[in-house]
Amino acid sequence: MQQRGNRRGDNFVLRLTGEERTELESMRDATAGPRGLGPWMVWAARRAYNPEPLLPRVGNARSSGKAPSMRHCPAGGNARPGAGVSSGPAMPAPCRTILDLCAGTGAWSEPYRLAGYDVRRVTLPDGDVHTMRIPSERVHGILCAPPCTEFSLAKNGQRRDMRAGLETVSACLRLVVACRPVWWALENPVGLLGHYLGTPRDVFEPYEFGDPHTKATAIWGEFTIPERGPFVEPIESAMDRPTAEDRAITPGGFARAFFEANP
Repeated sequence: MQQRGNRRGDNFVLRLTGEERTELESMRDATAGPRGLGPWMVWAARRAYNPEPLLPRVGNARSSGKAPSMRHCPAGGNARPGAGVSSGPAMPAPCRTILDLCAGTGAWSEPYRLAGYDVRRVTLPDGDVHTMRIPSERVHGILCAPPCTEFSLAKNGQRRDMRAGLETVSACLRLVVACRPVWWALENPVGLLGHYLGTPRDVFEPYEFGDPHTKATAIWGEFTIPERGPFVEPIESAMDRPTAEDRAITPGGFARAFFEANP
């Protein structure tokens, strides 16, 4: 049951422009089925989180409509990885805002911070992806690491709160839709999340990037897959570590490789 003003019901009539209708129909055709992000989620996120008109795109890149507010940065430089399209000179690192959602220790975004990017880490108890406001600055990239507790294969035989787990994943995806970054990635250990997000773009092991342990990790999103290496022999499993915090830390070798592939 939904409520809008003084009206309650299961269905409401929406007034869409011709451009919005065309876009929604296109998304509907491309994302059919329960695993797709879906046109309604995209439309609702834009209306709820980004009421101002979205920046127009040129090909797969944003146009240089205006410089990010409160920062002395040149416009442009927001071509998607591999797109071969650029709307201007590359933006210097301090002008690039990175959101690290459900950041934990911040290990995934640490290479960006060290390179001088404007890294915004959102993690409990100080930050909550469910309630955070959209930054006024243009967002260059988004890293998402929602808790894997409810999706972990290690929890087999125990009661799962899938609704709570998916609410956090959904909050991360709504921010991705609203911010429209150049690239974005959402990671989770290989488990049940694939039943809801579909086939991941990549699956990696830490030992493929120089960290001598195992932890098969899936990544969904729109990003350049990092180049593997150096390969090392694993000597332990991350799942044998004593605390959830230790098990959840993003491997340093992978974090560096991801940064190099997605500057």
